[in-house]
Amino acid sequence: MPEQLTVAHISDTHLGYRSLSRQDPKTGVNQREVDVYRAFAQAMDAIQLASPEIILITGDLFDKKIPSIWSLGRAFRVLRVVQEKRKGKPLILLGGNHDTPRMRESGAVFPLFEEIPGVKAVYGKPDIVPLPELNTAVTCVPAAGAIRVAEENYQLEPLEGFRYNILAVHGMLQGMTAYEYSPFFLPRSRVIDERWDYIALGDYHDFHKVSHNAAYAGATEFTTTNIWNERREKGWLWVVIEKGKVPLIRHRTVPTRRVTQLSDLDADQCQSVDEVVERVLADAEQENVSEALVRVRIASVPYSERARVQKAILQSLADAFHVHVEFRVAQRVTVSAVDASTGAGNVQSIEERWRLFVEERKQELPGDVSAAEVVERGLQALSAVSEGG
Repeated sequence: MPEQLTVAHISDTHLGYRSLSRQDPKTGVNQREVDVYRAFAQAMDAIQLASPEIILITGDLFDKKIPSIWSLGRAFRVLRVVQEKRKGKPLILLGGNHDTPRMRESGAVFPLFEEIPGVKAVYGKPDIVPLPELNTAVTCVPAAGAIRVAEENYQLEPLEGFRYNILAVHGMLQGMTAYEYSPFFLPRSRVIDERWDYIALGDYHDFHKVSHNAAYAGATEFTTTNIWNERREKGWLWVVIEKGKVPLIRHRTVPTRRVTQLSDLDADQCQSVDEVVERVLADAEQENVSEALVRVRIASVPYSERARVQKAILQSLADAFHVHVEFRVAQRVTVSAVDASTGAGNVQSIEERWRLFVEERKQELPGDVSAAEVVERGLQALSAVSEGG
């Protein structure tokens, strides 16, 4: 029986995520899909070298309910190699809201991974995975079972008779985002509990320590519809559990595609639109945007000048992976955007509200329509009408 229990907690890898139109020259696959796979592979390699007793993958291994053959094959190969090197030590895989079919008979891919030694997949109702060789029980709540916790009187209780009890949940806790109309928002009182030795959370894409014994691992790459608001460091968690002590939770980073937000500009504060372009390029030079995903937000540019400004910026920053130029109207503080702790007004543009709206509803989109595409089309429509204020 180990005096300490070591856990590697990884989540929201979103294999198969695709964005933009660039292809990897070696594989012909969407470059962002390749980026996402590389981050996952590097994270799993680091986890294998760390040699934890348990690996927890808390949901959204894949970005789609039916992943691409390219991503499915590579995910299987990575996990098989890791488990072979670990000699079949426990690896628990939860289904997330992205990769779990609404109807079980529609063909979840998770049973395939149970062909790998040591892998246990939980993707339907909540379940308990006992690990007697570690004197540990892992209570698993995948996305498909989270609604029982959110809306039914389903009690999550540590299992008696085990030295260590871990809770693994894929779901968003109340208060983690601005919008709370989704049935998958979980009451904190039903999840956060001192009795658990560790609570491994998935679905939120930034590392976030919710309490002394609970944490979101965050994602391993940038895959939401608003990557600009995510923390720049992605990775996985190394957790050391010792009975009667606060668990040690450490975030381990993995390399990702760089994401850069240039300084916001207001054209009204410049002498001309040419000065706007000059200031954007000067900022980009300081940031070194080569091969990065870049966003610049510019307010108050006349509609008639936008195409020229955008063309000049894109041509000058051709070495960036992608540049998103977002034209905006001058922001105003609204009564609806108020900081709960200070009472001060917060600026939230209509573009930001649109991104958040799509992010929260993206599971309702048809399978052949990406959230990124919906966001981009909406931003284009907003840009076209913004001169009317």
